[in-house]
Amino acid sequence: MTPNDLIAGGHRMAKQFLHRMVDDLSPAEFRHQPVPGANSAAWVVGHLALTARRTAERLGATDLPAVPPGLADRLTVTKQPAGDQADLGDPAGLLRLFDACTDKLIEAARAVSADGLGGPTTAPFATNLGEGLLFLSLHVAMHSGQLSTIRRSLGKPPVA
Repeated sequence: MTPNDLIAGGHRMAKQFLHRMVDDLSPAEFRHQPVPGANSAAWVVGHLALTARRTAERLGATDLPAVPPGLADRLTVTKQPAGDQADLGDPAGLLRLFDACTDKLIEAARAVSADGLGGPTTAPFATNLGEGLLFLSLHVAMHSGQLSTIRRSLGKPPVA
């Protein structure tokens, strides 16, 4: 097993885990903000899709899915309490975007050379590109914790 396989596996598992958190949510539940100022599942999934897309693009991926007009502006990290997130698009469309971008990220990560993995990164906490790519799978896991809180605030059972 190569470092690239481990990085790809982390993203594959993170994708599966995210789906376990949201696949049973209705469109209304997908837009639910558990407390004022918190993000909805729609925002989280869209944010993660754009993060995967930007990273795949930086790694040279091509044929990336288009982002609906105006969506990227609505998913900008502001470090402020979230406003209304009722109109971020169709949940199924956001999930398709997340899946396609994550698949492109996995494909691009598998193609990075061993020397490339040791190259520079801008990812927090990471000392090289390989660690930065690993961090991005942890980023999905961190946001999955927020999805768990959303689920519980809706009365849904925990995901095992």
